Amino acid sequence: MRFSIFGAFKVCTLLAIGIWSTDIFAAPMGPTQSELDHAADGKDTWLMTNKSYDGQRYVALDQINTRNVAGLKEVCTLDTGVQEPAQSSPLLYDGRIYFTAGASTIAMDAKTCKELWRYDWQLKGKMLSSVNRGLAMKDGRLVRGTPDGFLIALSMADGKLVWSRQITSYDESHYLSMPAMIVDNTIIYGTAGADWGGQGWIGAFRLQDGTELWRYAVLPKPNSEAAKTWGSPEALAHGGGSFWTPVSVDRAKNIVFIPTGNPAPDFYGEVRQGDNLGTNSAIALDLKSGKVIWAKQFVAHDTHDWDLTQTGPLLHANVKGKMRNIIMVSGKDGRLRAVDRDSGEILYDIPISKQENADKATTATPTHVCPGLLGGQEWSSTAYDPKRGITISPMVDWCGMASHITTPPVHKVGEHYYAGKIEQDPIDQAKGVLAAVDVASGKLRWKVEGGGPMLANVTATSGDVVFAGDLKGTLYAVDADNGNVLLRRPLPASAGGGIFTYALDNKQYLTVMSGSVSGFFGGGHEPVKLTVLALP
Repeated sequence: MRFSIFGAFKVCTLLAIGIWSTDIFAAPMGPTQSELDHAADGKDTWLMTNKSYDGQRYVALDQINTRNVAGLKEVCTLDTGVQEPAQSSPLLYDGRIYFTAGASTIAMDAKTCKELWRYDWQLKGKMLSSVNRGLAMKDGRLVRGTPDGFLIALSMADGKLVWSRQITSYDESHYLSMPAMIVDNTIIYGTAGADWGGQGWIGAFRLQDGTELWRYAVLPKPNSEAAKTWGSPEALAHGGGSFWTPVSVDRAKNIVFIPTGNPAPDFYGEVRQGDNLGTNSAIALDLKSGKVIWAKQFVAHDTHDWDLTQTGPLLHANVKGKMRNIIMVSGKDGRLRAVDRDSGEILYDIPISKQENADKATTATPTHVCPGLLGGQEWSSTAYDPKRGITISPMVDWCGMASHITTPPVHKVGEHYYAGKIEQDPIDQAKGVLAAVDVASGKLRWKVEGGGPMLANVTATSGDVVFAGDLKGTLYAVDADNGNVLLRRPLPASAGGGIFTYALDNKQYLTVMSGSVSGFFGGGHEPVKLTVLALP
């Protein structure tokens, strides 16, 4: 347990006023805001989905390195028994790993895989989807969303519910799946549900009790200039725009960078004529007020379900002869962009996933497109290696036949508002791509082709090793210099969630989540598992 003079003062105060619990000494007193601000430097912690506010996913550990990584052995595995999508990113603090699996939240020992506690949220209403991609932590609390639209806080000590607040619902065509972000006493969280025709929004909530502080709506107001890019007010009623992936934060300026998802209906663009501003955009918001600083759309009038999914990592690098503050932007269209986050200038825009008929709108006549519905960069996050000045992105090469229905769609609550489909090519044609790009030049440094879609988060280390995972249940360890694969190790099931490394008691560990990823990617009923590996 971390303790301080302030912590002692707090204890004395609690005693004096008679508010006390016998388990207070067992409860983690952090992480504190100072620890969160210095999360990138932590070697024995993993405090956010992408490790730190800038989302660089780089760890200064080299006990596991290019010379010995092939010798990794299993230390232990926790089988949760939970048959839900394994897309979550676990967190680590004070030797405990915390993670989500569907409506469950679980704590385990980071060295032994012993389950410490489990909290199962009991649904209070209908849900559209049960997938959950993680949580946030601060001051002894864990914060996450639920499938039925509640934002909840749990005690890190024992998993007990601290508070719950309903922020949306099934009736609004929403559910909650993104990993939360906490800055100071503010929680950042947004709604998912564009594929059901929900009107997406992201907001700020008070850590103490979940009170809403501000809200930013993805879709423009009906009478605004931007609304003209939707063709009609009716198109805005169920126009989509989701939040289901991580956000990043510039702490120096207190700016939160958010990626917005696809417009709806997904494939029938004729009922929403125009660019559909607000969707598939990178947006910089003032953290305190939620006001827009800048917004840039990257996929206009999307008819392929190509959400923008990644607004990170945040970097400081020399590009085009000038030191710049940069944000890397990518999504399901399979492209990687470097953007000057001060000016909004796009410095380069390069394809990573295969591109075919990408500029052709979906019609009633089937057209083969790449990426397909499940291509490009999904929820899985990019890493940055500062030693080499490269980003390493996990993507999917999987194409399909796109088409929409022959008559305009009608929105119905609880039903997909697709109005079409992309019939994916056979799954044995689905491949993974792990691509290293030189930040300064925008040129491809190396590429690894995986046996299946690359869906796990990527982590880079000072041991010159990059870790990744694929749908076929393979853990990859790659030489950061040249992309040579140093290890292909089978996992209990598909890798579609967190991969992270840390050191406890002078020993470096690697922890990987596996399980069934989703019905879209072939389904299955494998339970969520966490496997811890280390050198013998």
